Amino acid sequence: MRKLLVVVAVAVVLPFSLSCNRRVFKEVQNSCDKTIVTNVPVPTNKAADILIVVDNSGSMSEEQANLVENFLNQDPSQCPLQNLKAIPDEFKNPVRDLYTGNGPLAKCGFIQLLAAFESDFRVGVITTDVGLCDNRLGSGDGAPADWGFRPQRGCLQPNGPPGTAQKILSAADLKDDDNSNDDFAQRFADTLSNIQIFGSPYERGLDAATTFLHQSSLEANPECAGDFDSFRRDDAALVVMFLTDEEDCSHGLGDSTFGDEIGAEVCGLYQQDDGVDPLTPEEAAFNAFLGNNQPANCYDHDDAGNEIPSPKLTPVSAYRDALLAADPNVKVAVIAGGLGEPGNVEASGCQISGDGTPTGGCRDSGGLSNFTAAGGPCDPNGGGEPCCSADPGSRYFDLATQIGKKSTDSICNSSFRSSMLDIAALIAAVDFVELAEPPQNPDAVLVQLTKAGETAPETIPHIGDEADCATTTGWRLEGETRVILCGAARPGPGDDINVAAEGTVQNLCQ
Repeated sequence: MRKLLVVVAVAVVLPFSLSCNRRVFKEVQNSCDKTIVTNVPVPTNKAADILIVVDNSGSMSEEQANLVENFLNQDPSQCPLQNLKAIPDEFKNPVRDLYTGNGPLAKCGFIQLLAAFESDFRVGVITTDVGLCDNRLGSGDGAPADWGFRPQRGCLQPNGPPGTAQKILSAADLKDDDNSNDDFAQRFADTLSNIQIFGSPYERGLDAATTFLHQSSLEANPECAGDFDSFRRDDAALVVMFLTDEEDCSHGLGDSTFGDEIGAEVCGLYQQDDGVDPLTPEEAAFNAFLGNNQPANCYDHDDAGNEIPSPKLTPVSAYRDALLAADPNVKVAVIAGGLGEPGNVEASGCQISGDGTPTGGCRDSGGLSNFTAAGGPCDPNGGGEPCCSADPGSRYFDLATQIGKKSTDSICNSSFRSSMLDIAALIAAVDFVELAEPPQNPDAVLVQLTKAGETAPETIPHIGDEADCATTTGWRLEGETRVILCGAARPGPGDDINVAAEGTVQNLCQ
């Protein structure tokens, strides 16, 4: 410990006859003040495991295509990052101005910006279907006759038929000697083509994510043993992204009275009871479930605004805890039914307006937006307000808010491009700085951010504990020593963050 001893010399003039000078020394009280300085150069090679949870129900065709389109832009006139193996030096670890507005990277795709940030990424895709397999209703799902079944619960989806293709897009693919796995645009498109829209109408994205991350009571499909271990790394940040146009219907954690959707399940067609051919116990159980539950029961209210007493879905907080158990610093991105600007979206039914932005003026479909035939629930000629293209994704946005480190957008945006770029930047950003000890005054902390390529630091403002960290720029103290960085205060690769505070006296003067 350091003590500061200040010594003051005082000269005293004595009579000449004494023929000497005397110096009187006085000790001043010790000072125990200490400055904690934490300087963090943000790493430019950050590992991230990115799990994308895609709704594969019958209404998701256009949205899946939108995701593919914004994953990688293959037009060199719009994006200069066509060779992911050789990112030009001027675009490495780009500052925000390069990939927003009219910046040269603003029309690039998600994976291109991740490559520019030199992130050591892995990308895996699962679906919102937690059945053992998709195509549960056979021809009722609209699947082609030769589709068969694709394993679902806890399974990464391959970029081709099951058992014959790769399941993970990795930055390491760009560094190996195998050039056949470098076409990320085609591989991702093939993955979504292999998923399509033949999944369960009970979209259980939160159950799907927690099942894959080994934090759920649901047992993963044994055909996918090893998927988690091949994807998840101990030293990599976890990012979970949800894409869906429906409400979450997860009920697999804790006690739930929704019904036994997947008990005693096998991969195979479920036969409707025609009174002639006997049903297997599995078919009978599933038919009973369908008779007692409709997709609309996944919502809290019916079209008239009345509360639905059933189902009792698992609280979102249980899934928050499960994700935090998988990674205390997990980041969540949500593209679901909502209104508002990207990053500040509130759950709401929505449709795409004429200018490509989300708008209201529609009624929630209760999960039946694709039932547009004459006389159907969403018949466009049925009168009244049209059905929303996407119903509110309340539980997904609630999860993102409870996690805190989030990115949000409406699935009713005609293009997810800006959001996908923001998600890539969120993945590359640093969210907190850990101080060596608690500051003496939690409100008197100086936080400065120096952007890559700049020399003058920017002082970051202190914000309140209740501020939305995803949309408000500033810092706040969490616990005694963790400085949380919010909004644009989150530094990206190549930036430098400096935090200074007065240390605690008792720690210094023991």
